[in-house]
Amino acid sequence: MRNFQKHFIKEYTLNFLRQYFIDHNFHEVETPTLLPQIPMEPNLYPMKTVWQERKKDFYLAISPESSLKKLIADGIGNCFAVAKTFRDLEDIGTTHNLEFSMLEWYEMGKNYQDIIARCQDLILSTYHQVLKKQNKPISNIISYQGQDIDISSPWPQATLQELFEKYAKMDLSKNLDTESIIKTAKEKGYNVDGVTTWEPLYTQIFINEIESNLPKDRPFVITDYPVIVSPLCAPCKNNPIYAQRFEFYIGGMEIGNGDTELLDSNQLESNFKRETKYRQDNNLAVHPYDQKLVEAVSKMPPCAGIGIGIDRIAMLFCVSNNIEDVIYFPTHSFI
Repeated sequence: MRNFQKHFIKEYTLNFLRQYFIDHNFHEVETPTLLPQIPMEPNLYPMKTVWQERKKDFYLAISPESSLKKLIADGIGNCFAVAKTFRDLEDIGTTHNLEFSMLEWYEMGKNYQDIIARCQDLILSTYHQVLKKQNKPISNIISYQGQDIDISSPWPQATLQELFEKYAKMDLSKNLDTESIIKTAKEKGYNVDGVTTWEPLYTQIFINEIESNLPKDRPFVITDYPVIVSPLCAPCKNNPIYAQRFEFYIGGMEIGNGDTELLDSNQLESNFKRETKYRQDNNLAVHPYDQKLVEAVSKMPPCAGIGIGIDRIAMLFCVSNNIEDVIYFPTHSFI
């Protein structure tokens, strides 16, 4: 017999996440899974399928983002979605499944710092509700994989530039082109043979020298990512080479990725075209970018939002180090 307790904790988590936004007067949206076009974002590749009746290509949604933003442009206001999302060109692992559950929400008149504050309240409130459901004492401490994590607010945060200076001993702002980062990575001892683009070396340095050094006893927020990897995010007003974007980590896992939204249609289309050319030049999979999203963003009010991995939050709450523990039918069960 299967032990369903961890799955039940995910069930409780999902229910309380949803109720939080209902209680705060957000509209819940059921977003489509099949889409004819997808936002063109670095490192995100959709799965493709074909509507045989009309010989038309469709793609499985990589997030609810584009659908929610089109509704925001039409005036829906604060909204959220709980959706199944899919990513190709990623392997399964302890924190990855080919399809996974995502919570995404947007707030009108807010910026990314407002969303950071909302995340802190949401995670703490939901954890308390899950503990209460299990008849456990209310606490701000998650004991996860032998580490006590205090999720009380405010969570510590730092800019990506600050973290590269502190841990990688390099000026990220001077390493935002391929030639510069190849030179820096080579000096650090990384293998740069055959590397012709910026992103792989940036990712290697980030994973090896930044991510591995993030505090484990507290959630941690990283802010202000390079605009070249943040195509849907508003640039920072005081330093436009960086974007008003953040990611937050708990227990060594990235849990959410949020931003202040870019409202410039011309810039968004330019970003999509740049990514398309990059993929074509490097023989990577290309899909049609979302033209209707490009049209919609200029009609959106100032707003901010985030996508959060529900499965990973459930992993924290049920003290699991494997995403398969909170998914009834993980991809691994079919192969």
